Amino acid sequence: MADYLFCTRKKNTPRIDVRICEKKCPYKEECQEYLAYQRSADNQSSILNSRLIMSPLLNPMASKH
Repeated sequence: MADYLFCTRKKNTPRIDVRICEKKCPYKEECQEYLAYQRSADNQSSILNSRLIMSPLLNPMASKH
């Protein structure tokens, strides 16, 4: 699911996809909306770190059978 930002520079259609903002916007380094999104994304990724979640089938520990 795509995330959207409210872009203050776009007056006609202010809702913009974050991926487009990341790739094309020259003002993203100083944009408060984008920086807030980055902080929240960093917090989410630290909570849901997929590298820490391992399938039991891929677990390298030997079973005791």
